[in-house]
Amino acid sequence: AVAAGVLALPDDTPGHGGVTPPASTPRALDARSVLLAGAEYAAKQPAATHGAYWYSQIREVDRARQPGKGIKGNGTSANGGPRNGPYFPFHAYVGITWENWDPYRQGQPSRTVDRDIQPQFTTPADKAAWQRAGSPSLTDMKPFSADAHTADDPYLELGPGGTTMAGLAKLPTTAAGLRRMVVADRNRRIAELRKYHAQSQEASLTEDVLNAGIAIINAPAPPTVRAAAYRMLAAQKGIRSIGPARDGLGRSGVALAVRVEENTMQGLRRSEEHLVIDPASARILAREYYPIGADGTATSEIDNSTLMITAGWTDRIGVPSHG
Repeated sequence: AVAAGVLALPDDTPGHGGVTPPASTPRALDARSVLLAGAEYAAKQPAATHGAYWYSQIREVDRARQPGKGIKGNGTSANGGPRNGPYFPFHAYVGITWENWDPYRQGQPSRTVDRDIQPQFTTPADKAAWQRAGSPSLTDMKPFSADAHTADDPYLELGPGGTTMAGLAKLPTTAAGLRRMVVADRNRRIAELRKYHAQSQEASLTEDVLNAGIAIINAPAPPTVRAAAYRMLAAQKGIRSIGPARDGLGRSGVALAVRVEENTMQGLRRSEEHLVIDPASARILAREYYPIGADGTATSEIDNSTLMITAGWTDRIGVPSHG
């Protein structure tokens, strides 16, 4: 999804918290209607001329954890592993902004920059509890910047050898074609894993379809391919609408929900993922994860979220998109 310019980052709020929609918000649409509307909008967009680098800016917000036993020097996925200890007894979060420059041409350097690492608390009482505990460090993350020179890494893990930036134009332009590619990738991956782990645990097909669809929608793929990704999601069972919502940056959209499972450092995590979409622009604003409680229902407090801030072409590495 392409946005013009770089948005300012206000204070994050954990979760979208959109229980009270704006007065002008129309009645909630079902998930299929929301996704098909996104496909319709995406299909009508002009094909953009590519630049040298695809620039994207996202913000990750995670509930703060204590350091795991016997593990030191934790950080981000870029400069170390995330903390894997238990949650703090108070409710605290840590946000970090990521900027990425991915080259259109294979072999050119890519760049990742982490910045704006900020703690936040759900309520003033949580901050007071943190202070009473001695104001312990909430994260091991540090500002980070690195260039990579990986000529063979694909831009998307889609297809037998992955998909390069230039190869996005060759992806299927129908929902059925994209789904066949996702299923074929899944079958290859399972067959490879079974060689080494007979009982290897795999994500559900719904999650594979969801991840592939979102990756394509957020990529600089042609309008027909992005529209096909939306239609693939629209045809997937298990995705439902939960109505108007605001993401962690206060942007309005419609939230869709789906149950997912993910292997993490803390073990198998069962969550309800909320996908916040702006139907007016076909933009995916955020992915949010709410843990599933012992009673089988999603908790009201978010565990972590990814906020898609902006994306677009730029001609120079280190320079944000020009809109």
